[in-house]
Amino acid sequence: MKTNQVKHFVLSMIIVLLMGIIFPGANNMLYAESPKEDNMNSSVRISWDELKELLKIDSDEVILTWDEFKKLIAQTGSEVKVEYNLQNGKVVLTREQFKKLLDNMKKHIISPTKPPRDYIITKSEYTCRVKEKSTQIKTKLYMEIFENDKNTYSKIRLMPQSVALKEVKINNQKAIIMIESGWYVLATSKTGQQIVDIEFSVKSALDKGPNVLTFTIPETAITIFNITIPMRNINIEINNAKQMDITKSGNSTIINAVLSTTSHFQLKAHPTVKIEKKKVPAKIYAETMNLLSIEEDALRITTKIRLNILQNTISDIQVQIPSNYSILYVRDQNYKEIRDWKTKTKNNETILEIPFGAQKEGIVMLTIVSEEIFEEKENKISFTGFKVIGAIRETGYVGAEKKSTAEAEITGTENIDRIDIQELPYDLINMSKKPLIFGLRYLRHPYSLSMKITKHEEMPVVNTVIDNASIMSVILEEGKIITRIVYTVRNMGKQFLKLKLPENAEIWSLYVNGKREIPAKNEEGIFMLPLARSKIDNENIIPFNIEILYYYKTNRFSFMGSKKIQFPTVDAIISKMLWSCYLPADYRFIRFSGNLDKEKLASGFQPFLGRTRMFTYSEVGGYNRALEDWEGSSEQNVDQKLRGTQELLKSEFSRSVLNEKDAFLGQLKQEINFNANIQEEQKKSIAGGGDISLIKIEMPTTGQLYRFAKTLIEGEDVYLEFQYTQGWVSTAIKVILILLLLYIIFLLRFRIKDLYNKVKRWILKYNDFWNKLKTQKGMMTLCVIGAFLFWFLNKFIFVIFILLFLLIWIKPEWVTILKKKTKGEGNEE
Repeated sequence: MKTNQVKHFVLSMIIVLLMGIIFPGANNMLYAESPKEDNMNSSVRISWDELKELLKIDSDEVILTWDEFKKLIAQTGSEVKVEYNLQNGKVVLTREQFKKLLDNMKKHIISPTKPPRDYIITKSEYTCRVKEKSTQIKTKLYMEIFENDKNTYSKIRLMPQSVALKEVKINNQKAIIMIESGWYVLATSKTGQQIVDIEFSVKSALDKGPNVLTFTIPETAITIFNITIPMRNINIEINNAKQMDITKSGNSTIINAVLSTTSHFQLKAHPTVKIEKKKVPAKIYAETMNLLSIEEDALRITTKIRLNILQNTISDIQVQIPSNYSILYVRDQNYKEIRDWKTKTKNNETILEIPFGAQKEGIVMLTIVSEEIFEEKENKISFTGFKVIGAIRETGYVGAEKKSTAEAEITGTENIDRIDIQELPYDLINMSKKPLIFGLRYLRHPYSLSMKITKHEEMPVVNTVIDNASIMSVILEEGKIITRIVYTVRNMGKQFLKLKLPENAEIWSLYVNGKREIPAKNEEGIFMLPLARSKIDNENIIPFNIEILYYYKTNRFSFMGSKKIQFPTVDAIISKMLWSCYLPADYRFIRFSGNLDKEKLASGFQPFLGRTRMFTYSEVGGYNRALEDWEGSSEQNVDQKLRGTQELLKSEFSRSVLNEKDAFLGQLKQEINFNANIQEEQKKSIAGGGDISLIKIEMPTTGQLYRFAKTLIEGEDVYLEFQYTQGWVSTAIKVILILLLLYIIFLLRFRIKDLYNKVKRWILKYNDFWNKLKTQKGMMTLCVIGAFLFWFLNKFIFVIFILLFLLIWIKPEWVTILKKKTKGEGNEE
C-alpha cells in the first residue's frame, strides 16, 4: 500500500512540473502554446493516454544517467547496496530499488572547520627603555585563541624564563602564569581576540657594547619595537630589522623598527664621534663569520664581513685572502653581486679590492665566497682567514659543516680557540642548513687553522623503499584470482618500479599518488610502473601510495587438491606486508604452507580441525562499527555482538611487529572496502571507456578470510600454498578417522584390559607409598616438587601448587579425613 502511495506521489509531481513548464495555462484540457508566428496563435492538444505513453508512467523501471545515479549513491550510507543493470550506458532500476535509494538518502553534514592550532599571536609591540645595567620592556601581544574540544585551558608560551617577569594581564585582568619547559606560560579559558600586556626586564650592557640588548621573543607575523636609548651619538644595528626610523631627542636616541618573523632580538650600538671627515682618516672595525663547507672535491668558504666605519667615509675596502683560495663571487648587504672586484699581488700576498660604488659610513656588510680544490684523497688544509686591511680591530668566528662523506679533523690551531657550537652567533649558525661539526673564535690576526680532510668512497644507498604492502586477493571457485595491492612508497630517485606478476596476469587499473597511470611492459614481460617523487617536509620524506588491481586465471578447484599463489615481485625492499586471502566458502582448507608468516587461525592443525573465519559483505555495517570501536580505543562496555565481531576479525601473528594496531586496522579497512573499491573501479572503467573486462567478474558475497604476513622482503619469491577439499569430503574424512579409531580400540580391547589390570596391580603393590603420599608431609612434598617443575613451564599452575601447599599446611585435618576415609574403604574390602 505504501509503495503505491509513493508511486502515485512521484507520478503526480512529474505531471505538475510538466504542466507548469511545458503546458502553461492548462485548465480542463492539456495543451501547449506554440510561439506566435504571423500574429496567429497555435496549440497542441494530447489525450491522457498519449501523455502516459509519452512519459512511460506505468513502467516498472526508472532509467537514470550514470551521473544522476552516482549523486543518489553519494547521499546514501555505505551500508546500502542496490543492484542495478546497465543498458546503453544508463542505469536501470526497478521501482523498489529506486524507492530503497530514496528512503536511505541522508542529509549532507558539513563538518566544522578545525583551527590550525590552539592560538595564533598575530602582532606584538615592544616598548623598551634601555638603561646602563637593565632594560624595562612593556609588551603588548595581540592574539586569537580558538575553542578546543579538550575541555582544558589553552596554554600560551609568552617569554623565556631567563627574563625577569613583573606583571602579566589579559584584557586588563590579572592572568594565570605557570612555568613549563623553561618558558612562562599563560593558562586561560578565554577564546576569541585577546590582548596580553607583559612587563619584564632583561640585562643590558650599555656601558660595554656593542651588544647592548639580547633576548628571545615569541615568533609573530608583525613585530614592532619602540626603543629609547639614553645616548645620542651612536649607530644602531638590529638583527632582522626590515625598517628602522631613528630620531634624536635631547640626549636620547629613539628607534622605531619593524622586524621580520624571528625568535631572537639583538640590538647593537656603536658610539660615534663627530669630527671633520676630511681631516681625520676613517676608523674601521671588522667582525667576520666564516662558514667552512666540506664538500666532495673542495673546501668552500662563505665569509660574512661586518664593517663599522667611523669618523669618515670610504669608497672601497681591501681584504687579504688566504693562499690557494679562489674567489667565486662577492655580494653586498642586499645580496646583490658586486661584479667589479679584482685581485692583486703585493709582497707575495693576494689582496682582494672591493669597490662600494659610493662613499660609505657606518655599518657595511659584505659576503665573500671562495674555495680550495682537493687534489688528493687525503688533503691537509690550512685556513688563515680573511684579513681586512686597515682595520683597527678585527674579531670573528669560524664554523664548519659537512656536505659529503669526506671526514674533517682539526690537526692544529694558532691564536684561535675552539668553543662550543652553542656559543657561535645566530647569524653563523643560520648560514648552515646542516648541523655544524665544530666552532672556533679568534680575537685578532694573524691566526691559523689546520685540518686534515680524508675523502671516503661513497656507497650506493637505497633511494626507494616500500614501507607497507597491503594486499587483498579473491580466489574464486572457477580459478579466477583478483588482487588489489596498495604500496606505501618513499621514492627519491627511481623512475619505474619493476613488477613481476604471475604468467598471463592483466593489470586492470594503476594509480600512482592518486593519479591514474598506464603501466609499460619490457622485453622480459615485467611491468614497469611509473613512480612519483616523494616530497620533503622538514627533512622528512613523505610517502605516497601506489594502487594496483590485476587479474589472472588458474585451474578450477576440484573436489580435492592443492594450489600455489605467487606474490608479485618488485625491485624494492618491502618493510612489511599483510596479505588477506578470500577463499571459496564451500571448501575446507587442510593446511597452509609457503614462506610467509601465517596467522594462528591458519597455522598447524587449526584449518584441519575446521576453524574458519567467514567474511560476509552483507555484514559490512557491523565490521565498520567494530573498526570504529578499535580506532576510538573505547573502554566502555559494548554489546556482545560487537565484541563477537571484533573477535572474528582479529588476527594474531607470532611476530610482534605484525600485530601493530595501526597496520592491522589499515588492513581491515582495506578488506571491508574491497568490494566497494572493485565496484568503484568498474564504474570508472564504464564511464571512462576503460577495460570492460572488469564487469565480467561477479564478486562473491561470502568467503573464508585468512591473513598472512612477512617482513623485510628484498627481491625474493614469496608464495602461498594450500591443500583443500570440498566440504563434504572433509566431513567424510573426519567421520572415517573417528570410525577407524573406534575400530582400532575394538581390536585392542583385550590388550587394553590387560594393561589396565597391570597398572592396577602396580598401584596396589606400592600401596604403602601411596598411603604416605596422602599424609600432610607427603602432599606438601608433592606440591613443592610440582611448583618447582612448573616454575619453568607455566606460572599459573606454579601459583596453584603454592596455594595448595599453603592450604595443606593450614588445614592438615583435610588430609587426615582423606586418610581415614581411605583406611575405612580398605577395611571394608
